[in-house]
Amino acid sequence: MTAILHGRTILVTGAAGDIGAAAARHFAAEGARVVVTDRRADELSAVAAMIGGDVLAHACDQTDPDAVAAMFAAIANWGCLDGAFVNAGFGRYGALVEMDYAQWRRHVDVNLNGGFLIATGAARAMIAGGSGGAIVINASTAANHVCDLLGAYAASKAGLAMLARSLASELGVHRIRVNTVLPGVIETSMTRSLLEDAATRADVLAETPAGRLGAPGDVAALAAFLLSDAAGYITGAEILVDGGQTIHGYPRWFRSDYATPGSPWVAQAKP
Repeated sequence: MTAILHGRTILVTGAAGDIGAAAARHFAAEGARVVVTDRRADELSAVAAMIGGDVLAHACDQTDPDAVAAMFAAIANWGCLDGAFVNAGFGRYGALVEMDYAQWRRHVDVNLNGGFLIATGAARAMIAGGSGGAIVINASTAANHVCDLLGAYAASKAGLAMLARSLASELGVHRIRVNTVLPGVIETSMTRSLLEDAATRADVLAETPAGRLGAPGDVAALAAFLLSDAAGYITGAEILVDGGQTIHGYPRWFRSDYATPGSPWVAQAKP
């Protein structure tokens, strides 16, 4: 059986992170030539070495337009781009009214502005190649469901989801498909600090119909499918990979007593 990404050149951003690294490995296993990028050069090199084979590693801060342009120039010298997994992201917990502007701007710069630079850069590369392609943008279930104390992350991811739909509409004439994946609670470095608390972990598991938490490989497998010809009639879609968590509402990390004015936010955990 032919690997579903055989012969494709696929870009993965945020490749030094848990989901990005899993995606890069999965795409390579499915026959792709992989371009991995991340602002963390040392960790990126380790990911590239782990993948082995035909891989291009190019460190890049996706909030820097010049750095992004240089990366796409390097990709053009390496080969024709067929797909991109726009995955790099940034998230910090904190109440919006207590968040300084620099923190807010960091969310928007990395998630939305950086996502725009990568997605449009990839689209231009695919248009130049003349053979179409596919883009998958990693948003979050938080893009559609309120998650207390993750407001900046959720707002920027909601913008990213609309960016994907808009691109899907505009790029159809170039035979470029654009879809969004919406991961739920995935065990990564971002969620680890909360999931290490046994009560919180049990609470989230109790709200997940699939009976387990998500793994980076779950997101990687969905992205690979959407980048392949098997998803050739899918564009403009937002696809959940959350184990059913949003069926009954998004699991709440934090809670507050609304009946008490000024009640503090505390970690949500049922004894």
